[in-house]
Amino acid sequence: KADMRNLWSKLGKRERMFVAGGVGLLGLIVLVQFALVPFFQEKKRVTSALDRQDKVLKEMIAFSREYESLKEDTEMMKGALERRPPDFTLMSFLEQKSRQAGVRQNIKSMNATKGAAAGAYEETLVDIRLEKLTLRQLVEFLYHADSPEDAVGVKKIAVNKNKESPEYLTAQVQMVTYQPAGAAARPAKGP
Repeated sequence: KADMRNLWSKLGKRERMFVAGGVGLLGLIVLVQFALVPFFQEKKRVTSALDRQDKVLKEMIAFSREYESLKEDTEMMKGALERRPPDFTLMSFLEQKSRQAGVRQNIKSMNATKGAAAGAYEETLVDIRLEKLTLRQLVEFLYHADSPEDAVGVKKIAVNKNKESPEYLTAQVQMVTYQPAGAAARPAKGP
């Protein structure tokens, strides 16, 4: 320690300023390197983590809304299934609705198939080919057949002009409903 004081006292004013400046600069570099840089790196890491968590929270909120919507739809479907008569079949339902819409004579074919299972429910599909009908008749049939109250809906539809009579339409409609698993009727061929 005495050597350091001795050395310091031997330095001139200008040399002391250089040494003091160097020590100050070295202290500043150490402060920046070991205090400020880690502080800002940590701040950046925390900000990034908060942004990721915010994104996850927004996704969770969206999933929660979607879940609630699906739960509501499931409850509506369950209620519709409970209100249906025990002998309900999609084929007979669509036969009845085609008569109500006045298009029974336009049905070229009607085929039932079993669709995919969705949890406790099975999907039942009926493909209907309607020919030589007007747009009004098609809309009337869809109005009667697409029935959320009965858990029956349109899954697919394809409409074309009739080749022989361009003033008429040909429609291929796939209707869908759900039934408790194991209760779905076997696929049947219609007219």
